[in-house]
Amino acid sequence: MEARLKEDIVMEAARYGNKILVTDELPDGQMVDQWEPVSSDSVKTPLDVYEELQVEGYLVDYERVPVTDEKSPKEQDFDILVDKISQADINTEVIFNCQMGRGRTTTGMVIATLVYLNRIGASGIPRTNSIGRVFDSGSNIPEHLPNSEEAVRRGEYVVIRSLIRVLEGGVEGKRQVDKVIDKCASMQNLREAIATYRNSILHQPDEMKREASLSFFVEYLERYYFLICFAVYIHSERAALRSSSFGHSSFVDWMKARPELYSIIRRLLRRDPMGALGYASLKPSVMKIAESADGRPHEMDVVAALRNGQVLGSQTVLKSDHCPGCQNPSLPDRVEGAPNFRQVPGFSVYGVANPTIDGIRSVIRRIGNSKGCCPVFWHNMREEPVIYINGKPFVLREVERPYKNMLEYTV
Repeated sequence: MEARLKEDIVMEAARYGNKILVTDELPDGQMVDQWEPVSSDSVKTPLDVYEELQVEGYLVDYERVPVTDEKSPKEQDFDILVDKISQADINTEVIFNCQMGRGRTTTGMVIATLVYLNRIGASGIPRTNSIGRVFDSGSNIPEHLPNSEEAVRRGEYVVIRSLIRVLEGGVEGKRQVDKVIDKCASMQNLREAIATYRNSILHQPDEMKREASLSFFVEYLERYYFLICFAVYIHSERAALRSSSFGHSSFVDWMKARPELYSIIRRLLRRDPMGALGYASLKPSVMKIAESADGRPHEMDVVAALRNGQVLGSQTVLKSDHCPGCQNPSLPDRVEGAPNFRQVPGFSVYGVANPTIDGIRSVIRRIGNSKGCCPVFWHNMREEPVIYINGKPFVLREVERPYKNMLEYTV
């Protein structure tokens, strides 16, 4: 799809003096339309960008793992990451990015760190052959723990308690996931995010906002649930994964073999999201550019209506996907062109918001992997098609909803 988007951009630019009208986002959130010069060499897909870096001598490998914003990775997404990371040299630098470098990026960092700990034999889960077995009942975890704020901060929701009660190794798996979540929390702590949405549901007077918070609460809690399952899975498959054997069970198959785990999440979360808590449109303002003197349409509405590409179709815009204004001021590192760059302390795992091409180079140099050094695996978690124009990333959006992801356009 990104290759077809590239073709659409070049074809449309030919009609407007080799320029394309794009929508940029200012640090304060306002949008401004501007004409961007285009040549055949200045429009690149993300794959083009990383292949050119390889030609230049950078040891960087690129992987696209599209995950829907605010949702948990699917089981097959976990498998893609496991297969790639577990077969790499232990010293390989692993980088993740999404749009803002927050939710999906942090989830990728957590997964990679769990895989790394498993590879070095530090999963924190007992070495017994029964790990991963599902019991009808078990363990000494009581059914009804107090719904205290402290329990909420520890992530002890009913659905999580049920999981660790029936899944052998679940208690230790949760403990390991919590430690890794805390290590990767410079941009987002998953347990704290779940607790924040829960608090919003309980205290938000606006019904629509309360429903939105409930939706996010369910998706984030499901993400937490699957991370615990995954931690137990990689430990139970540790021998095969460490030997890069192809005989190990995939996470998809491992979960299918344990239908009780899906039953728990349907019964205690999806069917009763309020019970899971622990208790029984204005359009954005778009600044218009001045009228063009060379005959090009001067308003985005006109240009968007005339678009007829396969991907860059009618009523779509190319919105800047690079957000310098999203930089978290609490992060110690600053990398030009790569907002929210950070590292998991003690691990070769990094996260970053969607960077410019120069930002990609800066990140690789920053971690000490300029030409000829250790390899880099760069995982892009963006779901929407992204295109680079003059070194800057743009994403496809609807003209009426430039702030919202287009879920029907997935890579």
